[in-house]
Amino acid sequence: MIDWQRRRLPEDVPTPVAVAVSDFCRRAKSPAPSSVVREALSLLAEEDDFRVKALADDDPPAAPLGPFAVIDVVRGADPGLAAQRQQTGYYDMVRAVAEERARAAPLPVSAPVLARVVPFPPVEAPRPKREKKAKGPSLAEKIAPRRRAKGDRLRPEPLPVALPATAYLPRRNLPAPRGRFTRLDPARASFHALLKPDGLDTLSALVEQVPHRVALWRTLSQGYQGRGGAALTVADVEGLLDKHRLRDRLAAKERDALLAAVVEQKGAFGKAAKSLGMRPKEFDGLLKELRVGREAKELKERAIRDALAGRNLAARLELTFKVRYLEDLGIEEKFKERLQADLLALVDEAREEATSAPALVELLARRHALPADPLRRALDALGLLDPTLNPSPE
Repeated sequence: MIDWQRRRLPEDVPTPVAVAVSDFCRRAKSPAPSSVVREALSLLAEEDDFRVKALADDDPPAAPLGPFAVIDVVRGADPGLAAQRQQTGYYDMVRAVAEERARAAPLPVSAPVLARVVPFPPVEAPRPKREKKAKGPSLAEKIAPRRRAKGDRLRPEPLPVALPATAYLPRRNLPAPRGRFTRLDPARASFHALLKPDGLDTLSALVEQVPHRVALWRTLSQGYQGRGGAALTVADVEGLLDKHRLRDRLAAKERDALLAAVVEQKGAFGKAAKSLGMRPKEFDGLLKELRVGREAKELKERAIRDALAGRNLAARLELTFKVRYLEDLGIEEKFKERLQADLLALVDEAREEATSAPALVELLARRHALPADPLRRALDALGLLDPTLNPSPE
């Protein structure tokens, strides 16, 4: 039987870990109050919290699973066996045993430090009079230049000598101190540690959280360095994915994320890359590697056709001042020419009926169901508002 002994107090369990386990038990069809969750997590040491967090972030492998079943799974039990134990009431007995052992051998609790109470200050004896010290040199004398006698030589200051048995330590260029809040970046570990079998859990958990390999590379760069102490590269991250056979799993997420971003940004590759936190060059390279460039190009061409189509003039008026979007699609000049031709035809048709520029805008907006303000701005920007239509002063 596993040693069900407390390793820490229930109130010392981090709140994020307890909340994650509580949500996991709810999804595993065995909800439990927070007090029971903390009692179960107190059976694990602090260094096991990341394993609990990795299990709680994933979907439940079996059901039902309560808090003590989660501890059993983290310690190596099969999820199916833990679910059977949960149904038979095995973990109720485990909880009772853990409480009994906690009462028999409670964890030490540091006693509060009590302030010393001094009722009355001690009576001090009269201090004897101090003798006056001899007057030292003044500040002007201290900073005055010293004259050397003829023939004296300057003695160079000795160079600092390294402490013994410290020659092997690497030298670091420390930043200039900036008060008591000065902090140094922690040393980064080598990415070779992730090539080991136990690195699969860390990498698999990160793959579930990030949308693409560039985000995975930036996340790993915060704690790991590349070959020879150099900065971590995307190629190093791809090597890790190939080593643990996670590349296909991430590629499926990347395809969906890239195409969804192109659809959401209406064919603008630059805005799609920005929404995913990538550079345009990285976005284009990933499209080519995943072989979804043809689908993305079709989505972009469809957006171009919709932007140039003459049937939805109201939507085209809204695009008139989205210059960056039109530049991203590469149709800025063509869009301007077509819109100018369409609006000019409408203006010529209603020119005889309108007596002023505002009346012309109001007439076109009412006749063609167009928003008045974007229509006026577009006509003004394209130079289609005839100043001769302005009413003459009476």
